Amino acid sequence: MARSNLKIGIICYPTFGGSGVIATELGTALANNGHKVHFITSSQPVKLNVFEKNIFFHEVVLNSYP
Repeated sequence: MARSNLKIGIICYPTFGGSGVIATELGTALANNGHKVHFITSSQPVKLNVFEKNIFFHEVVLNSYP
């Protein structure tokens, strides 16, 4: 059975610890297994290396809410 590579989107909050780090490590591991991983967040997570193969970064502009 042939293995298919997935296109995965990860939405995370770019912090120095917690969910941002976990999301980055998970996405990097998936990218190393051949999957294309897209990070969608308001700024680049600290541990994310956007120059790695299969990793894509999409910055979202946040609107202020009164």
